[in-house]
Amino acid sequence: MKKSNHITVFIVEDNKVFTLALKADIENTFKTMCVTVYSFETGEACMEKFKEIKPEIVILDYHLDGQNSDAVNGIKILDWIKKENCETNVIILSGDDNLDIAVKSFKHGASDYVVKTETQFKKINYSLSNIFKLIATKSEANKYKLMFNAILIIIGTMVGGIIVYRIIPGLIN
Repeated sequence: MKKSNHITVFIVEDNKVFTLALKADIENTFKTMCVTVYSFETGEACMEKFKEIKPEIVILDYHLDGQNSDAVNGIKILDWIKKENCETNVIILSGDDNLDIAVKSFKHGASDYVVKTETQFKKINYSLSNIFKLIATKSEANKYKLMFNAILIIIGTMVGGIIVYRIIPGLIN
């Protein structure tokens, strides 16, 4: 069972060194938060664990089929993630500074597109910060929605009670 302030992040990247460095950077940058980071070399491995854990955020390499030509590419994994849980935020990573790929990623439901450059970790952490704020805002909005609904139920019950109290004695006499 997840704590409400706990965030799970999946990294799906076929470059092991990059993955380890990114995981360490995220854990160091957000060490005051309750963040758990899992890493996967293939989209298929991610999909297996996704159903069990349902992460809030997935950082997904666009070229997952770069080292293993049989691997499913990032866009197919993105489509699968969005079909499985449309609330999951997906950051697409790519070595390509290509507008067409970025647009394609957003059309398929990506939350952000980050090009692998010397500032990639800074950009990823900035994107993560924004997503964390979005998640917190949605959680707060849900609390207020629940409180509003509870107040409506209480008021409805009170009004119903008053009506019954006023009408029943008149019917009995």
